[in-house]
Amino acid sequence: MEAYKQIALAVDLICLLLAGCFWLGIPEVHNAFTQLEARLIAAGLAGLGWLTILRLAPPRLGRLLDMPWAIADALLVPMLVGVTSILLVLLMAGPQYSSALLLWSFATTAILLPCRAILSVLARRGVKAGWLRRRIAIVGATDMSAQLIHRLQGSDNPEPPNIVGIFDDRDASRRPSEIFGVPVRGDIAHLCALARIERLDLVVIALPLNRAIDILRTVQEVQWLTAKVVVQLDGANEAPQGTNRSVMAGQPVLELVRQPMAPGAAITKTLMDFILAAIALLLFSPVLVVAMLAIMLESPGPVLFRQPRIGRSGKPFQILKLRTLHHDPTDTGTQGVVSRDSRVTRVGQILRPTCIDELPQLINVLKGDMSMVGPRPHVAHMLVAGRPIEEVAPGYGARYRVRPGITGWAQVNGLSGTMSDDAFARKVTAHDLAYLGEWSIWLDLRILARTAVVSLFGRKAFEAQSHEWRGL
Repeated sequence: MEAYKQIALAVDLICLLLAGCFWLGIPEVHNAFTQLEARLIAAGLAGLGWLTILRLAPPRLGRLLDMPWAIADALLVPMLVGVTSILLVLLMAGPQYSSALLLWSFATTAILLPCRAILSVLARRGVKAGWLRRRIAIVGATDMSAQLIHRLQGSDNPEPPNIVGIFDDRDASRRPSEIFGVPVRGDIAHLCALARIERLDLVVIALPLNRAIDILRTVQEVQWLTAKVVVQLDGANEAPQGTNRSVMAGQPVLELVRQPMAPGAAITKTLMDFILAAIALLLFSPVLVVAMLAIMLESPGPVLFRQPRIGRSGKPFQILKLRTLHHDPTDTGTQGVVSRDSRVTRVGQILRPTCIDELPQLINVLKGDMSMVGPRPHVAHMLVAGRPIEEVAPGYGARYRVRPGITGWAQVNGLSGTMSDDAFARKVTAHDLAYLGEWSIWLDLRILARTAVVSLFGRKAFEAQSHEWRGL
């Protein structure tokens, strides 16, 4: 659903640019302005129109589903921008230029109006078919969930969702089998298992705030999902003013865990990953060939090291690395590599400090398993000093909300290597969670630049620093 909104915004921008190109071809425009002036005005009007759409008429699904609203929004933007520009020209340059600017409003309306109408028709078909509906899971078989389901399934809800089920940790004898036709499918563990194979957009916790321990435990269990997590509010659930509240089907909700990045930003990051990985693989292919030959000549065993790692939403994948240890078929990877490890080969002593052994992971990026930048992927059920890392580092599961990366914020701050103790594990996790909270394309580029320095001067080119995130 969010991706459809981003596509609709892109269509609006294309419409404004096409309208400007069409406007530039009208003879009256060239009679009023020079060629350079006309191009600058077309670009300025397109930018102003885009800002107007973002502020006043963004393509929300609820408005696109209502054809009159979709048409009204398509008329509002060219009228408002056109009238504003005409008034400014009348005040500054006189009436001889106003007719040319009025033509821009007509051109924009002629292109934007049918496109918005088509988007509206597609949105209605998408909701009817189900592929455009938001997929919601509800936690708690309670009266609150019954009220929410009634509102979501009501005929007055402009954005009817697909409710995948209700999940409740009570045993089967203490919970109903269904509520308003929505089945109670199991406990929170069942919800997490379902999220690994099906798309999930929103998790609604329908529990009263006086059950704060249960709410917190639920958040801990589902924090690795890419879905947004909210808690339902009603008369008994009043949140303080200033909290991040919103409304869903007329029901107030409090946002507990937001999506790590907007769909549009996720598409941009994926596109950047693919382009950079393809370029890097092409540039470093000679280095890879030489390294692979050196590995083959030095010791027996496969050139590539493959190992199951945990990726986005907890889904396992096979990570690829150049083998830097003596081949051991029984090695599960849980032991990790320590300083002066006798298992490291002579070639590995060169490849590991320069990060050349990580280059095959560019293939993982092209396959969609990994990203160029993100939290480093770990093996399943990782132990830190004999304890599960989830117990050692609170919030660790949230790392699975994005694709793991070849490099990350922790790694370029000197926090690479085996999780040897509790303090180190918590520090790495804190850096990973800070990255999720402050993510941007610019931050990814900064991390990639610092990674290039690490490759040139070794993994310890940047020492770990105990600064607050915003001070880094």
